[in-house]
Amino acid sequence: MKKEIKLLDGSLSYPLEKEGYDLNNNLWTGDALINNPDFIKKIHKDYLFAGVDFISTSTYQISYKVLKEMGYNLNEIKDIFKRSVDLAKCAIKETKIKKGIKIVGSYGPFGSSLSNGSEYTGRYNTPNQIIKKFHIENMNIIKELDIDIILYETIPCLTEIEILSKLVEEYEKEVWVSFTCNENLEFRDGSSIIKACKILSSIKNISTIGINCFSPLLVEKAIKRLKDNSNKKILIYPNSGEIYNSKNKDWCGENLFDSSMIKKWVDLSPDIIGGCCRVDCKDIKNMRKEINFFQQL
Repeated sequence: MKKEIKLLDGSLSYPLEKEGYDLNNNLWTGDALINNPDFIKKIHKDYLFAGVDFISTSTYQISYKVLKEMGYNLNEIKDIFKRSVDLAKCAIKETKIKKGIKIVGSYGPFGSSLSNGSEYTGRYNTPNQIIKKFHIENMNIIKELDIDIILYETIPCLTEIEILSKLVEEYEKEVWVSFTCNENLEFRDGSSIIKACKILSSIKNISTIGINCFSPLLVEKAIKRLKDNSNKKILIYPNSGEIYNSKNKDWCGENLFDSSMIKKWVDLSPDIIGGCCRVDCKDIKNMRKEINFFQQL
């Protein structure tokens, strides 16, 4: 019997951009979470109808640090984190989909709080204690949320993995950790993804290790890299292949995502696939189709 491949959702930002939503702010999709939550719920529902197994919350760029700097108090910050979960729950309820959909809490790296694209370089020039404090402040809120899985995504450097590895065992929930990489399948700052795999493989409540927001042309190599160096489940969700311009806060270059690639990914049998920036519901539907075809063979 073939291993069951699960499907994660795609980008939240891209559907918002296509609706004309201005994401050029410190909260990115978190702005819609606070000011236009019905936008977020609609996107969740579109992904649910596309056949996903997991819905991720709109909290990638939401953090205690940023919200406090904007003037929110602790209770208000907790309510914003909780609202992201409530929207996902509401979307699941309204679609009346019977299969068990799991809610994944999406939390970004320290770089996501800087709003300068540093998650695409991994070079923070920040003391480790500041990065640790950022994650601990978020963790104190995340622990109270009714989510199934905690996902740290787009982690761009080994240093941040080392910091997180000393913290995540405090959770009583399943944890996923996903890296972002350069063209050599190393972290964005050039540090070793293989070393990160070895560190995370020893942590019990980390069930899944992944790579996200990287070129779809690298997916096949990435699956093999993770399988060769990890004892965890494998998660892969690339972006479109376009390049993020942190100065202008927009995307440029060619969209390299081609639905014909999906079959090759599925044939390598990762545990979970999905999409990141600039990958939308149409692409996720194609992933569902290829997964279903693969598992019927």
